[in-house]
Amino acid sequence: MKAEQNALIFSTVWPEPSSSAAGVRQMQWIDLFCERFDRVFLVSPSRPKSKADWGHVTLPDRVELLALPMNDWSVCDLLREKNPALVMFDRFILEEQFGAMVYEALPDAVCVLETQDLHLIRRAREQHREEWLRWSEVPTGFYRTETALRETATIERVDFSFVVSSFEENLLKHEFGIGPDRQEWIPFAYAPPVKVEASLDRLARRDFVWIGNFRHAPNADALRWTRQEIWPRIRARLPEAQFHVFGAYPSREFMDWNRTKNSGIFVHGAAEDLDRVFARARVNLAPLRFGAGVKGKILEGFRYGVPAVTTPVGAEGLLPEDAPGLEFPGECARDAEGIAEAAIRLHESEESWLRAHRACVALMERVYAADSVRARMHARLDALFRQKNAGAVPLWRSRMMRHELVNSRRYFSKWIGEKERKKSVENGQVGREPAGFDGDGTR
Repeated sequence: MKAEQNALIFSTVWPEPSSSAAGVRQMQWIDLFCERFDRVFLVSPSRPKSKADWGHVTLPDRVELLALPMNDWSVCDLLREKNPALVMFDRFILEEQFGAMVYEALPDAVCVLETQDLHLIRRAREQHREEWLRWSEVPTGFYRTETALRETATIERVDFSFVVSSFEENLLKHEFGIGPDRQEWIPFAYAPPVKVEASLDRLARRDFVWIGNFRHAPNADALRWTRQEIWPRIRARLPEAQFHVFGAYPSREFMDWNRTKNSGIFVHGAAEDLDRVFARARVNLAPLRFGAGVKGKILEGFRYGVPAVTTPVGAEGLLPEDAPGLEFPGECARDAEGIAEAAIRLHESEESWLRAHRACVALMERVYAADSVRARMHARLDALFRQKNAGAVPLWRSRMMRHELVNSRRYFSKWIGEKERKKSVENGQVGREPAGFDGDGTR
């Protein structure tokens, strides 16, 4: 009888595909692992969810959820018990927190990193959000920050890393010397890649639309910028235009925008049915001033044939570096005036809109079609297991860095664990679960 093979995914928070691109990506990996492995363990230091909290998300039967304490080396016992052949960290901070335990307990497991987006990019840009788009070129060494040291160290420790953006793949290669032997751009997978309404009557589509989690800092910043500087310019030219804003976790600040009469802005909260949202949308308005990775809000629009008006940040990494015959499905601009002009032009020009619509279809079918993307995922995992069986992974450099991490983290974690135990004894709280991450991925 063939021995059982399992996979284990460390997740910063429990996946929420209806509220974030990261959740969509996580579910795609879960589905793929369910095809390859007998059982898939999804583990997180985030607080456990009740069944009702998962909403419309249905996990495959072979997926088991495990909530893990932090800074507790008893996790090693659980890892040995589950004995996964493959371990995935969904962000570098999870590898920092649990990597030492994994490397000690599971020396033979293949370890990979799903970056979601490179934090070294997002955090560097966020510090310069006001002027970032005005720069003609990036200052030398801009991305070489402490975050970059931490994130690239994780990339060097694991056996392989996956990035979601073609830009990030090239930045790692040219800025940090981390090439295709250590990391690869694997696009999001969509099946079917395009969901276009039977009627393509452009005149039946009138709205500008936005989709994005309000808790995500680049999204909140983009919406405030749109309301203050971009939307007034659009409304001055298109007084009947409407901007419909959808997203999970809207704060009171954003919901109160509905109290401003005749603004043309409508904040709805989470979108229950994307088919209905995009069926009446003509332009996907996504003026992001900073951020990293690829923007799920833009890809979802492309999936429905709805072109986007965004910034270079929003368009970044969506197309392959060498993509003859492909063009960005929409328009990009760097300032409020340019974005408003592009939005009006795409909304009003039938020729421009139809060209961008056709570009949506071409891009999604050539780059993001599920069958071809999943084939690439399987091929990379097959190659990693062949390397492992041949004794080629982990590389010596990775072994060395894992050794240093195990020895430094072991005593640091034990110190924190003893400190927390002492505090619990003093407060009469012995036996309570250690604090983990909150639902938004922060402590």
